[in-house]
Amino acid sequence: KQFWFCLRPACPSPAPFVTTNTSPRFPCAARNGDENMLEDSADLASFIVTSSAGASRGFLARGLVIGTAVYVFLGVVGTIVALTFFVKETRNITKGESRRLGLFVVWTSIFCMWLIWACVYMHQMVPLIRPEHVQK
Repeated sequence: KQFWFCLRPACPSPAPFVTTNTSPRFPCAARNGDENMLEDSADLASFIVTSSAGASRGFLARGLVIGTAVYVFLGVVGTIVALTFFVKETRNITKGESRRLGLFVVWTSIFCMWLIWACVYMHQMVPLIRPEHVQK
């Protein structure tokens, strides 16, 4: 079961409430005969942390680490392709400048693509809106 907390002034104490067709946006009602009423804010905080779906790993979340490794691999492949096929000397640019320009373009684009992917991925790790399941 999921537990939500109603911390509005209308609720007498910060006690857990079972949700069926309700969500945190709607008024909540206390369960009758609940013997597990939380006494103080420390109990409330520990209950919220322990009742979450899983422990947060932040930047070391498995999917984020694997995705970062994939982008590093793409950067290495892009570097090899850029240095092999696109480095050339012309009248306006030397071969060394062309090599540095290719590396700059590859790694700047890889970083920008990784950054937008990481932001989207991390946003999905902690959604702002939870699904509301309606039982019929």
